[in-house]
Amino acid sequence: MHTPITTSSALLILTFAAACAHGPSTRSGNEAPGPATGCAATGALCWDFEEGAVPAGWTTHRDEFSGQLLVDDTRAHRGRYALHAKALSGGREGTQGGPKKTLRFDLPAHFGPVLWGRVWVYTTPARPMSHAGLFSARYPRPGRAGGAFDTLDWYEVATYQQKYMAIWHPPEPPGFPEWVQVSGTPLVLDAWACLEWQFDGANGTHAEAATPRVWLDGVELGWPEQFVFSDPPTATPPVREKATDFTVLETGVVLYQGLTVPTDWWLDDLAISRQRLGCGPD
Repeated sequence: MHTPITTSSALLILTFAAACAHGPSTRSGNEAPGPATGCAATGALCWDFEEGAVPAGWTTHRDEFSGQLLVDDTRAHRGRYALHAKALSGGREGTQGGPKKTLRFDLPAHFGPVLWGRVWVYTTPARPMSHAGLFSARYPRPGRAGGAFDTLDWYEVATYQQKYMAIWHPPEPPGFPEWVQVSGTPLVLDAWACLEWQFDGANGTHAEAATPRVWLDGVELGWPEQFVFSDPPTATPPVREKATDFTVLETGVVLYQGLTVPTDWWLDDLAISRQRLGCGPD
């Protein structure tokens, strides 16, 4: 979300070949998810960063303001290594522009329109007030088979005003009007937290793609605050265009407003699939 802060108010690849033999989910957004499957799920892509370097297939995408994005052994959820967004800072809270350090990954063809994800996240020393994106997945607009990064619709898991948030966006720039959901749950600080999400761009027979769903340590988040963000403002919700295939992932940390307290994030055991992965051992 690109709005300034106001007081009122994100191991190597496992085999994918069999994934496309299964049809996309037609589950309604209001139904309970299926059982967790972990990285044994057919078609799961999992990264534990135990190579000690950026995994194959991931490339540097954003690099703005101070800080680094690297794989190191300073803290890990399991094993020795994790992806570390180190000492991010820059810009001023309440104004546009902040540190952005991310990687991107081009998905294999025909991934499908439903994407489940999971990552363990550790944040210290403070909860940022600014919008901090952690993971996003993008897909071509209806009638298109591909396209450049800035032509794609996308879902995002993030934090905002120190709480967890999820967004559906049109292409960026400008990335709005966007549908924003802010939870009442504070960002877990100084401990590992398991985030899961479901991005359902098919949404069965519904006319639009589903809104994002997010779980924290196995408990689904509620969204007491929901609104449209646009510049200039509008009360008209965006049309959430349906997906045929997710094509691009982005992870790391993206601050859309300033961050004055140097902050570290570690991300570990990142995984995606067409089924729920869960937070248990893989």
